[in-house]
Amino acid sequence: MSQSWTRGRVDAYGPAMDPQEAVDNFRRAISHCDNLVLIHKTHGGGGRGRRVVEPSINRAVIVLAVAAWQAAVQDLAHACLDLGAPPVAATQQYRTYKVVAGAVRQHIGAFATPNAQNSRNLLQHAGFDPRRYWTWRQPMGKVGWVVRTPNDVDTIMNEWLNVRHALAHGHAELPLVSVLEVVRGHPANWQGQATLRRDDASSCVAFFKRLVAVTAAAAASEFGASVPSWS
Repeated sequence: MSQSWTRGRVDAYGPAMDPQEAVDNFRRAISHCDNLVLIHKTHGGGGRGRRVVEPSINRAVIVLAVAAWQAAVQDLAHACLDLGAPPVAATQQYRTYKVVAGAVRQHIGAFATPNAQNSRNLLQHAGFDPRRYWTWRQPMGKVGWVVRTPNDVDTIMNEWLNVRHALAHGHAELPLVSVLEVVRGHPANWQGQATLRRDDASSCVAFFKRLVAVTAAAAASEFGASVPSWS
């Protein structure tokens, strides 16, 4: 970590950012998704019948979860820039850094579609390539434990972005993507209508939580900062 960096430093771009603050911001944002899932669980009882209110809650969860991921990528890009700053005393280095960092911060401000490639590109501009860290083990019901690879993460992230796009634009139908439970439960040639269930909303939140956790931890490690705490 650069010796010139200190938490709370303020420069022309505002207060300095670190991975812990990025994680804290994300946790506050994603907590609203957790609250909405809880509301869904307690609303309407367990009776049969077509749900009217609950699907809207599921939709809000997906939109908010993707927004929280977008903000986390922006915050982590800021943190990487701050952690990678050379000492101010290294005049020429610092001048070059300020020019490059200024351009990257413009990209951060314009960041709007946080799919896998765009998210990776933004963090690469800030000096950190997260993709090789996008791997983890997770339980998968009767299947047992599965390993998520960077390719899996790319696919899952982009599918959630496609769902978010359809929701935000009020499309009459959702895309037939494998992150949705109703799609996974049918053969590949199924042509039915995709629906959004509470389990889908929970899966989306869990995915982005894990993604932020591994990305923030890896960024902190690469720049010599403390691994963020989630407690």
